[in-house]
Amino acid sequence: MIADLVKTIIQTMFRFFPFSTETGLRVIGHPGREAPVFLTCNFELTVIRVTRALKGLDCYLLVAPSKGINVWCSAGGGILNAHSVTSVLKTSGIAEKVDHRTLVLPQLSAPGIDVTRVAEETGWRCRFGPAYARDIAGYAEAGFQKTDAMRQARFPLLDRLEMAVMWATPLSIVAAVLLVIFGQSSLPGALVLIWGFSLFVFVFYEQVMRFIPGPVGLVKTLVLGLLGAGGVAAYGLLVGNWGLGNIVAWSVAILTVALILGFDLDGSSPLLAGSTVAFWGRKWPWVLRIWSKFGYQLDEHFELVVDRTACMGCLTCVEVCPKAVFELYHLNGRQKAWLAHPVACEQCTACVKQCPEGAIVATPPIRTFVAARAEVE
Repeated sequence: MIADLVKTIIQTMFRFFPFSTETGLRVIGHPGREAPVFLTCNFELTVIRVTRALKGLDCYLLVAPSKGINVWCSAGGGILNAHSVTSVLKTSGIAEKVDHRTLVLPQLSAPGIDVTRVAEETGWRCRFGPAYARDIAGYAEAGFQKTDAMRQARFPLLDRLEMAVMWATPLSIVAAVLLVIFGQSSLPGALVLIWGFSLFVFVFYEQVMRFIPGPVGLVKTLVLGLLGAGGVAAYGLLVGNWGLGNIVAWSVAILTVALILGFDLDGSSPLLAGSTVAFWGRKWPWVLRIWSKFGYQLDEHFELVVDRTACMGCLTCVEVCPKAVFELYHLNGRQKAWLAHPVACEQCTACVKQCPEGAIVATPPIRTFVAARAEVE
């Protein structure tokens, strides 16, 4: 327990970096032949939390390779994929321990895992469980049926504070090293600046994203940085009796922190993942190519349309969408899906990739699992 607590603290502080743990099978409680089988990534902090969420259940947990990156980021970047799932299914020995062939995946893995390919290669049928591990117990108690709340991506205060700590910790270390070399007297002020700015941005994340002008997080934090620099300049001139050098130095420091925090501010939350990269990718396609060099296959911004003639009302889009973009209606006695809240779409690609009928169409087209399988064949 203490070891897990220490790991949680350290990996929260340095969450920006991958932390891998051993892949394979974990046994939770005293599972029998009909015990459910869940899967997660091999980011150690995620494994710790999923294991904690499963406490009290008799089940199996498969830890799939994801290069030590969390579910949302590794699936969105194509790292947690069908190969990850098939490899752990084949090497873990889970098939010898249960009589069924149903695997529960985290909902936020839907952009990355081709469940059809998993079924073809292993015989296992995949279903998507809740978006968050904390809802797994309720999901199991409800007969493995999700409520609307279990599907929704959220960004509560505790998660926002984690993001603030994740960004502020490495920035503080870099600042401390530099200022120890060039001038220790500024260190306390630099730390207050870094932590104060980080906490403000994430504690008031919703207000920042809604009310601060700018198309994406990077622009919004730079606006905040300019306001902060103006405030520092006013203080230095009117109260602090600072020289020009001090005013410039602190203004540059504020803008630097704002630039770093804004780099992936949208991606810090599952509510707006990838929108910063998509925004710049529309202007300069080479941005997406650079990301691909790091293993993240990201798509440019797209619009969705539901082909109602192809839609069979299977609920897949509703099950995998983390923003409740889709709702169902009836047409000539048949159930269909429609884009009830298109503005809420956060471009995760899960609905397009998981629709078994290909009824959800992206414009411009994005890379789908079907296309990827065709290339291999």
